[in-house]
Amino acid sequence: MALIGRIRKHSGLAVIIIGVAIAAFVIGDFGKKTRKGTNEVGSVNGESIPYQEFANKVEESIQYQKESSGNEKITDEETYQVRQNTWNTLVKELLMEKEYDELGLTVSSDELFDQVQGKEPHRFILQYFKDPKTNVYDPMMVRNYLKNLDNMEPKNKDQWLRFEKAIKDDRLETKFNNLIKKAYYMPKAMLKKTYAENTQSMNVRSVSPALTTIPDNMVTLTDADYQLFYDNNKELFFQEAATRELNYVLFEVKASDLDRKKISEDVKLIYKDFTASSDLPNFINANGDKKYDSTYKKKGGFPGILDSTALTSKPGTLYPPFEMSNTWYMAKLLDVQERPDTMKGSQLLVTFAGSQLQNESVKRTKEQAKTRADSLFVILKKSPEKFREFALRFSDFPTAKDDGGELKAIVDGQPSYGVFYNSGLTMKPKEMKVVETNIGYAIFELTSKTKPVRKAKMAILQRNIEPSNQTFQETYLKASAFAGQNRTKEAFMKSATEKGLPNRSAENILEMDNSVAALTSAREVVRWAYSENTKIGDVSPVFDLSGKYVVAILTGINDKGYISLEKIKDRITQGVRNDKKTTMLADRLSKAMQSNKNINQLALQFQAKVDTVTVTFGGYNNSAIGREPQVVGELFTCKTGELKGPFKGKNGVYVAIIDNINKVPEMQDFTNLRMQLEANFGNRVAGMIFETIRKAGTVKDNRKNFF
Repeated sequence: MALIGRIRKHSGLAVIIIGVAIAAFVIGDFGKKTRKGTNEVGSVNGESIPYQEFANKVEESIQYQKESSGNEKITDEETYQVRQNTWNTLVKELLMEKEYDELGLTVSSDELFDQVQGKEPHRFILQYFKDPKTNVYDPMMVRNYLKNLDNMEPKNKDQWLRFEKAIKDDRLETKFNNLIKKAYYMPKAMLKKTYAENTQSMNVRSVSPALTTIPDNMVTLTDADYQLFYDNNKELFFQEAATRELNYVLFEVKASDLDRKKISEDVKLIYKDFTASSDLPNFINANGDKKYDSTYKKKGGFPGILDSTALTSKPGTLYPPFEMSNTWYMAKLLDVQERPDTMKGSQLLVTFAGSQLQNESVKRTKEQAKTRADSLFVILKKSPEKFREFALRFSDFPTAKDDGGELKAIVDGQPSYGVFYNSGLTMKPKEMKVVETNIGYAIFELTSKTKPVRKAKMAILQRNIEPSNQTFQETYLKASAFAGQNRTKEAFMKSATEKGLPNRSAENILEMDNSVAALTSAREVVRWAYSENTKIGDVSPVFDLSGKYVVAILTGINDKGYISLEKIKDRITQGVRNDKKTTMLADRLSKAMQSNKNINQLALQFQAKVDTVTVTFGGYNNSAIGREPQVVGELFTCKTGELKGPFKGKNGVYVAIIDNINKVPEMQDFTNLRMQLEANFGNRVAGMIFETIRKAGTVKDNRKNFF
């Protein structure tokens, strides 16, 4: 069996290794030069990324995700995320590879060995090779894993190589970042200056009238006001990537009255056969919308009336069809028992050739396995304290050498441990039994179990109330008619309102987005919005999004760069108004100060309060004036005891009196400050260096042409 099946059940190592290795796997050998052409999904600094190679890497990553999650299928959203991660990883690999090569950065084989098996191994190793009992790194787990690597399947070896590559890539990135960090140096003169700025303070009394003292209707905004605000804050309106804006109407497909009537009639016929069936599990699987569930459930685990009566009724009780939450239910009570929720225990497994464990080193027959298990059982019955010792020595289960056969929590209804749970129902703690499983004979020792609670097993047939094909067709025709009849924005909006259709807007849609506002898996909508043939005001065809139909209209195209004032005028109106109010208040304060220099009287005149605070030159202060660095900077140029202002800030306008400028305490040793500044710089490097390299490079993304 693959690494997944052999190890994941207990240790989880394969899942972890696969997960970490995915990032390394998707980039593969993309460093090789390839021929350019129209069939490229993109390029990095002129290096082509062919579509087929990229698609292959995405598919391989999807397969890894399926294996690591244990799911045969993944959702459209998960597929989209894998594709995004593959692209991002690839771009980073190609950009950084150039940097590493120019600097001569490498990870030698000796260094890699030290990172895996040395005294101070890599954090991936420390994180994933832990004793499950102590949660502490165990170097023996690494050695045992590598010792068995040659006996594993080829793809398992490949997974380990990808895991090693992830370690190497992380080491290279760490070395690169350290080179940048260590280049930081702060001369003592600059340290003194920084220290002074951070510690020099003053005691200030200030007044800042609230902007709300000027009603909005007293403020007339002109085009010049908007332009001034835009020019002063232009950097806030720069966008790194192109975006689209659209409106869309939603046609949800719901079961019609005719659909509901037909389903109700079908349910009555099904119930007649349900009551006569002698094989309810197969009957439910053949006629229901949900597979038969054989597990026992306690109160709270059944729908509707079933939950309130299941535990007090007799086995054999039938429940006629009832409707709840857009679903029909019918049921039969099969059994009621007192059962614990969980158990704990251990196993000593004796497998045999041909079992589902597929251990090629085991040659014994099934009969020989049973004989060996019985023999070990006889010994352990006499010396139960040796169970863990025997499991470590004799068990064939892959993780027994690490966990001594200890099982995870055995939960009622858990398929993988069902054979142990069922055996444990009649066992007492510390009791042992030989149990036949699909991978061999297990000596099972029950350690403990929770107090039994009353549970019921029911055969429940569930039929969802769903729209028919006819209803889907009718809804599609409505959506198609809407798209065909409303080809302008005015008609689109008016018709949506008249028909009572949900009309929603979506902004800031990026070229490779997979969702549009509340619409998931809406990649085709995004592709339409970014098509060269789609212009502002165009109405889309009908999009089928898993049970709902969508018609969209493109309302905005924003290219990379500065967004024009016209497009953001509505968005900045409040900011422009506040800016105008600040100017008006500054004028009023300036006039008032010509005849009144008393800060307390000014506060009363402007319905404000006097705020007494201590502010520092270089620090942030939790007060109105302390959050205005430009105002604070101006104050530090003023003399004490004088009423100064008005000062216009980002959030208001201020007048202030400096009562005292505090002397900077002397400092001789700047070691701690230097370390703090170096640490701050290092943190910024880790978060910003790759983004800086990406912006400096040339990355062409043509994925929208393919996905």
